[in-house]
Amino acid sequence: MVVNRIMKDGKKSLAYQILYRAVKKIQQKTETNPLLVLCQAIRRVTPNIGVKTRRNKKGSTRKVPIEIGSKQGRALAIHWLLEASQKRPG
Repeated sequence: MVVNRIMKDGKKSLAYQILYRAVKKIQQKTETNPLLVLCQAIRRVTPNIGVKTRRNKKGSTRKVPIEIGSKQGRALAIHWLLEASQKRPG
């Protein structure tokens, strides 16, 4: 799922190279299992509740909290992590 989110223009091999390079950097800096670090980062960022806009009878709108499923939450977390990492220089 992470590789498919990294992938641009259908270049999956390049996405794998980027992921492997990131995993190697995590291994060198933390000296722990990089997949556990990645899973922990995704778990920490995953949202449980989101907001949805609802319109009432008078025509005004308001935000209503709703529960987010595990798959959708994980997809959001991966998207947010990749978005934040792309904003960083280097």
